[in-house]
Amino acid sequence: MSITTLLLTVVDTLSILFMGDVMQHSRQLQSAHIPGTDTLVASSYDYSSYFTHIRPYIDSADLTVANMEFCLGGPPYTGYPSFSAPESIAEEAAEAGIGLFLCANNHICDRGRRGLASSFEKYSEIGVPITGIYRDSLSWMNDNPLITVIKGIKIAFVNFTYGTNGVRVPAPYIVNMMDRHSVREAIERAREAEADIIIALPHWGEEYCTQASESQREWAEFLIGCGADAVIGSHPHVVQEVELPVVYSLGNFVSNMSRKDTELGLMFRIDIAVTALGWTFIAGGEAIPVWCSRGGGYQEEFTVLPVREFLNRGDEFMSRHNYQKMKDTYNRLKPLFEK
Repeated sequence: MSITTLLLTVVDTLSILFMGDVMQHSRQLQSAHIPGTDTLVASSYDYSSYFTHIRPYIDSADLTVANMEFCLGGPPYTGYPSFSAPESIAEEAAEAGIGLFLCANNHICDRGRRGLASSFEKYSEIGVPITGIYRDSLSWMNDNPLITVIKGIKIAFVNFTYGTNGVRVPAPYIVNMMDRHSVREAIERAREAEADIIIALPHWGEEYCTQASESQREWAEFLIGCGADAVIGSHPHVVQEVELPVVYSLGNFVSNMSRKDTELGLMFRIDIAVTALGWTFIAGGEAIPVWCSRGGGYQEEFTVLPVREFLNRGDEFMSRHNYQKMKDTYNRLKPLFEK
């Protein structure tokens, strides 16, 4: 067998599934609250309905990654504009099989120092790795980027945000920012650690705009030029173009948003191949459209539906309007992610 054949012969594959913005608005808190229980206790909130219908996609991936767009700041639990979610939402996500939480986003400092301290404590108790935020400079140097090994393949994740809504990050905590020098250094550290695949995860872009901005495109080119193998974006709350290896925005996974295009999001599966000579590369991927059906849409509780599986199941929806809105939004936006 020739060197070329060995180089191109795939001997193993793995997949990583990325989910968009997991949000926690006030209406979600109200819907998840268990009647008769204390609103100041995290276990009083039930989020099991969120992941029911997409669980098979999580189970079939080697790793699932979600953007957690809130802090776990403790009670009183609040939605927009200052998010503090009960840790039960992260516990439920972990129970569903999500194996990495992204935390570099514009709402991570909504509760200031106390919120960051509580977030670290709660995520540590849950036991799912987080990235994008750090307890101090030592943690930042040691754990940025986060590198995990799957099937013997080293995958590096570089997560960063354009800002924190004007809230200063309290020392000694660090939130990865969208700074070219810092991001380049993180990618270089991934290469020095001999990561096989480097994935950049920016929290960027213009909210509610389904077209990537010129700034996003410039940054994507910069990230790929620095050595990132893929770029998966979040923040706009709507889906944007998929131009593999760049996914400009996954949109929302779950939220209470109802304005145009915000209820349709993407999960994106990246497929990684390993050849006989150990060459590792992004072999492709798939955009999986999901619909955030708010309470009273498909069922009484908030839930997330894989759209293609429900296009011909309108009779199952509690709200015919919700079903039609899902179909119309999917048909309007699918040119962005279905080529």
